[in-house]
Order: sequence, then C-alpha cells, then structure tokens
Amino acid sequence: MKLKTVLILLLITLTAGMAAADDEKSFSGSGEAGILFTSGNSETDSVNAKVSLKYDKDHLLAEVNLAALYSSETTEIDGKKVDKVSAEKYNYSAKIGYKFNEANYVFLNCDYEDDRFSGYDYRTTYSAGYGRKIIADEKITFNIEVGPGYRYDNRNGYLDDNGVLIKEKAEDEAVFRGHAMFNYKFSDSVSFQQDLTVVTGSSNTNTKSVSALKSQIIGALAMEVSYKINNNTDVPGNTEKTDTETALTLVYDF
Repeated sequence: MKLKTVLILLLITLTAGMAAADDEKSFSGSGEAGILFTSGNSETDSVNAKVSLKYDKDHLLAEVNLAALYSSETTEIDGKKVDKVSAEKYNYSAKIGYKFNEANYVFLNCDYEDDRFSGYDYRTTYSAGYGRKIIADEKITFNIEVGPGYRYDNRNGYLDDNGVLIKEKAEDEAVFRGHAMFNYKFSDSVSFQQDLTVVTGSSNTNTKSVSALKSQIIGALAMEVSYKINNNTDVPGNTEKTDTETALTLVYDF
C-alpha cells in the first residue's frame, strides 16, 4: 500500500511541475523512477523515485526536491509468507534565494530526512548562506554554497551491547553546511554530475555524495546510473556509519 501511495504522490507532483513548465519558461525540473518487481523463489518490490522543481527568474530562485526509496521482500517462515521491509527512506528539501547577479546569491534552505533504518526517527536541518556559480558555460558548471545552520535530530531507542534499552533522544545543535555541485557535458546527450553536501556540528558530521551519469534516450527521456554515499561520524548503537545506494533510473526532464 505504501509503495502505491509513494508512486501516486510522485506522479501528481511531476504532472503539476510539467504543467507549470509549459505555462512559464522560468520553471524547470525532472522526474525519475526505478522500479523492480520479482516473483518466484524471491518476491521483492522496490522503488527509487525523485521529483525536482526549479524556478529561476530575475532576482528570485527556488528549488524543491522530493525523493523516496522503498524496498520489501516476501519470505516464507514456518510455511507462511511474510513481508519484510528492507529499506524505507523519504527526503524533502526546499530552498529559496535572492540573486544579486547571475553568479552570486544568498539563500535559505531546509532539509528533512526520514530513514527507518538509519537509527534516527527524523533529521531536520535549517541553513542560510551565500552561493556562487563559479563556472557556468556550455560544458561545465560548478556551484558552491556555504553558511551556518541548525540541526534537529531524534535518535531511535535501541538495545546496547549489554541488552539495556537506550531510550529515544532528541538532539539539536548549531552546524555549518557546505554544498558543491559539478556538472560536465561530454556531449549533447551524455553528462556527469557530482553533488557533495557536508553538514558538520560538535556531535556529528554528515557527508552526502551523489555521483550520476546520465544519457539521453530520446527527446527529454534519459537513463541515469547513480551511486550515493551517506556517512555519519557518530551514529546510534547497532547502526552502520555509512550507507550506499546504487540505482538505475529513467529520467524525464521538463
């Protein structure tokens, strides 16, 4: 049921973005989805989807991103089929900025992450700062953003090595956020993009890296292979510090 709900929400958002793009050229965006269903000895349902909307006109810029990862596997226990969720994560981000010129701007940014298997109930980061388009030509674009912020985390409860229950714990702290985006076009149909975001505070440093190679198939439709790394220097007990994702998705740009 949740898999279908995620797909419906993403399709609604994508449709609304396409309508806005047709109505106003200042809007742009993309929608991507990778879906896998298997049956037989192993029954799995997996979806990896994302919708991005951007607005850039005069002195105003804005960006909204919605991403979802969901995977479940059906296994047989004592003769009964049992569904087990193996991955479930939702990311939302929004940014609004004021451009002084084509190269320099200031911004406000909000990131929210709900990852069932990260050891956190949720993580929210608010930040503000300065952005600059260092390189912007037909082949290469390179942008950076830096600024202070504040992070709110809610750690899930867990059992320590001695079997003692550690209760949920809410944490908040001042942080510094840095973001860099590099894009290189090998040709009109093939491009590579590297995103790196670092949010560091006194208790934890979170680093997210996304490497993606995209190739146009026909028109606005493309195929993308991506590799994501999410690392935390400090995590709740029984949780790995580094998560990775490898995905092959269809992308529609509008």
